[in-house]
Amino acid sequence: MATKENKGTRAFNETIKAYLEERAENDALFAVRFANPKKSVEECVTFILNEVKKSGCCGFTDAEVYGMATHYYPKYNIIPSYLMAWL
Repeated sequence: MATKENKGTRAFNETIKAYLEERAENDALFAVRFANPKKSVEECVTFILNEVKKSGCCGFTDAEVYGMATHYYPKYNIIPSYLMAWL
């Protein structure tokens, strides 16, 4: 199975990572989604780049790009009851 290569620049990858980490620090529900071991920042960047390519648009606001980044992580996780005490 072929994997899609992350073609984002190092600066772009680091910017997305910093945004996601800050969001996770300030949003407990997102932190649980961000901690999903089946997801990665590198794959998140690939997701963003693929969404941009599919859209056919040439420019996006920061908010639109960050929205794509958070959309990469699933909205609904089953949260074990022992973790609910931490939220």
